[in-house]
Amino acid sequence: MALKRKKFLIILIVFISVLFTLYKLQFDTRKEVETIVKEKIEKVSVFTSKPGSFTNKIRVFAKLYSEKEINIISEVDGTIKKKPYNIGSYVKKDEIILEMTDTRKLLELKEIKDILSAYKAVLDEESKNYKNAITLYKKEIISKDELSSKENLYRKAKSEYDNREATYRRILWEFDNLNIKAPFDGTINKYYFDVGQKILKGQQLIQFSNYSKLIGKVSLKSEDIKNIQINRSTINIINSDSEIEILGTSKEIDKSVFSYLLEFKLNNENKNFLPGEVVEVEIETEAFENYLIFPSKAVLNINNKFYIFIYDNGYAYKKEIEPNWIDNENCAIENFNNYDELTIITEGQSNIQDSQLVEAIN
Repeated sequence: MALKRKKFLIILIVFISVLFTLYKLQFDTRKEVETIVKEKIEKVSVFTSKPGSFTNKIRVFAKLYSEKEINIISEVDGTIKKKPYNIGSYVKKDEIILEMTDTRKLLELKEIKDILSAYKAVLDEESKNYKNAITLYKKEIISKDELSSKENLYRKAKSEYDNREATYRRILWEFDNLNIKAPFDGTINKYYFDVGQKILKGQQLIQFSNYSKLIGKVSLKSEDIKNIQINRSTINIINSDSEIEILGTSKEIDKSVFSYLLEFKLNNENKNFLPGEVVEVEIETEAFENYLIFPSKAVLNINNKFYIFIYDNGYAYKKEIEPNWIDNENCAIENFNNYDELTIITEGQSNIQDSQLVEAIN
């Protein structure tokens, strides 16, 4: 009896050992399989894109011009006496910005003033005599012929005085125009003559401008100009917050190139820019709405066709797209299916296939 029990215990121990060995072998095998499967799942980075809008923009160079710029021309002959302001000075309207002298005009003015005073005295005397003659004629003390004689003398004195006064006013106008005044608030850009030089009537004296507002001009290609909407597009100077208004577009013919010219007005009250300066501007050409925007590195180019991988519940799904390149870092696709959001694989997509199991690591 004891021998049978001993055999039974030995068989039980062997059975339990075999069972344990089989279980351990199965557990190790399953763990190894799981490890292999995990090692085969590709790890990817994803980006969640939501519907939005964007604009296409181009960067070009524009040249700035003064909105108000004139060359002041001499109305009279003279000699430059003084330049009260330096080039680049900002002056107010009616301030004297150039003084000229003319000795001949000064002498003529003094002479005509003396002559005018003498003729004024004669006119006053003849006017007094004529008024007395009218009174005497009404009292029938003098005849009509005597009244007519006094009237003729008065009219002659009046005519001679008016002629001399006209000459005086002309000479005075010439004398006053020896001093050049600022036609509006602005800046002296250039003097064409130096002190001491002789000036003739009609010669240019000063280049004068106001650049509180500037006009910018940009040459554009036809494919760009057709997308610009004057009332909706915007234009900005790079690294500036100045207020800008698009004025319009026109055609221009260069010596060899046919292109389009866009003009804009720049508020330059703070004097940040100068006429003649070249600036880089960014122009909005097209506006797009209901697009999904994501990093352009997510796009794969395969035989000139573009694809992305969409991440959904641990799987990657390949989708052909028509990308709109926003800049060097981002692109967009139209949201035809009206997604509320779309998770797109941005890294690791080169190593996976359609409908493959993947692991998102971010």
